Amino acid sequence: MFKTFFRFMKLMQDRLPIYLGAIFISIIGDSGRRIANSYLIKNVVTAAQTGNMDNIIWIVFGNFAVFVFGLFLWRFGIIHYNIEGKTGAGKVEKLVFSKAMRLPMTYYEKNNSSDFMSRLIFDTQRASDIYTSRFRRLISAVISAIIYLIPMFYFSWELTLCLIIVSLLSFLINSFFANPMKKAGKILSYNNNIMLEKLTNILSGMELIKIFPVGSKLLKEYESANKEYFYTQKSRNRLSAGLECLNSMFDLIGALAFLVLGIWFVSLRRITLGELTALYALYGAFQNVFLEIGLYLPQLMECIANAEKIFEFLDMEEEPKQWEYENYNSDCSKTTDICEDVILSVHNMSFAYSENRRILKNFSMEIKKGSFVAIVGESGCGKSTLAKLLLGFYPLEKGSISIDGREYSELTLKEIRERISYVPQEPYLYETTIAENISYGRYGVDYNEIIAAAKAVNAHDFIIKLPNGYNTILGERGNTLSGGERQRIALARAIIRNTPLIILDEATSALDNDSESLIHEAIKKLKGEHTILMIAHRPSSIALADNIIRLGG
Repeated sequence: MFKTFFRFMKLMQDRLPIYLGAIFISIIGDSGRRIANSYLIKNVVTAAQTGNMDNIIWIVFGNFAVFVFGLFLWRFGIIHYNIEGKTGAGKVEKLVFSKAMRLPMTYYEKNNSSDFMSRLIFDTQRASDIYTSRFRRLISAVISAIIYLIPMFYFSWELTLCLIIVSLLSFLINSFFANPMKKAGKILSYNNNIMLEKLTNILSGMELIKIFPVGSKLLKEYESANKEYFYTQKSRNRLSAGLECLNSMFDLIGALAFLVLGIWFVSLRRITLGELTALYALYGAFQNVFLEIGLYLPQLMECIANAEKIFEFLDMEEEPKQWEYENYNSDCSKTTDICEDVILSVHNMSFAYSENRRILKNFSMEIKKGSFVAIVGESGCGKSTLAKLLLGFYPLEKGSISIDGREYSELTLKEIRERISYVPQEPYLYETTIAENISYGRYGVDYNEIIAAAKAVNAHDFIIKLPNGYNTILGERGNTLSGGERQRIALARAIIRNTPLIILDEATSALDNDSESLIHEAIKKLKGEHTILMIAHRPSSIALADNIIRLGG
């Protein structure tokens, strides 16, 4: 628990001292104004009791000045604490999002997207409460309680000790709620993840829900997950409500104990009436912060449980910056004259998803600059896997790859992917303008380059017929366009990237004849100017290729 907490606090990095300083200033200011208020009450009561009113105005003015200064420090600290707390929460969100960008493709293939969404939204928000409320409230209560004890012991150490015993009883009972609250937080996070998963399945498969009788089944699954979340939240709320009720009860018990003990100590002349009233003013604040310790400690434990979930995510193995290949050997490294026109070379490459699922074994090929090569083969022979291996999505079992005269072993994954443009069978378009979707291929392109890329793939004519032309905002995943139109936008995005190699993965397999013809015309324009590797199974697409490489068999 403590290890997780300290690690989470370190995420604030260089802002942590400012954050802690702001909390400390707010505590000093708040405690100072309350102590000044207690001394003001003591001096006024004592003056009224003794009839000695000399200098009372200056005493009142001095106490009031200290009160105002403390109020200023408190507000100053709170303002800066809020700024740093929100900044820290933003850093955590950025860390989780950045981590998601560095995870290997295998994570997204094995996990539902709801898992990431739960970490980014639910766990991050709950854990960030450590910065924005829970830690400050707990540490403020602890430090304030210690500060209040100094003048309280000065007024009457005997009465103060009796009051501490009463407060400790309430704290011990409150502490029993810490572990149940932490456990409830973990279960709540898990149930939220399940509920998001069911909701994602419903939204992603809306077409199937409308066509097949699967909607009611998925809805029941979501309702079941929602009920589990509801019951867990209900259980947590009961714990929280029970904790608040106990605190209210001990608040009353503490007040009654103070009155009984206070009257007794005054009757024994162990404390003056002025000191008793000042002590009462401080004890109210002391009892309040003491109860807050018992209240906020379980809540902090719950937030730490969410922080543990975040660190589980942040500690996942990342996609390495560079693959290290075994049995490295490349013809290009031996015979430069022969290979100077080769853009892509694969030598003795092997890959298996598992021991029982081998895809490629000792596969080799060479692709020359400006050529158009078709990769063909039966379904499941490894065509799409080959594309993913070239993009560095998986490490090789053995063998080597070189691109544009550079070995993969010499390049980072970022450098590898900067040399390849990829158009999948179902390209993803973002819910933004067509121009921006095309420009995602390469940052910094101007409008004329976007139009030129669209013209090169036969997309310009249909784009300018849209209501807002290139500024037309697409629906989610580009669903306001036809399949052929989406493919041409994706192809424009690929060529504007201006890479040595373009990989087309079944780019026309799901298109009608007319759309396929338009894509073919676009590809013909690219032949000779770009090196193209096309995974295909349609004879019409294969016929465009200069060379054919068959996988399997």
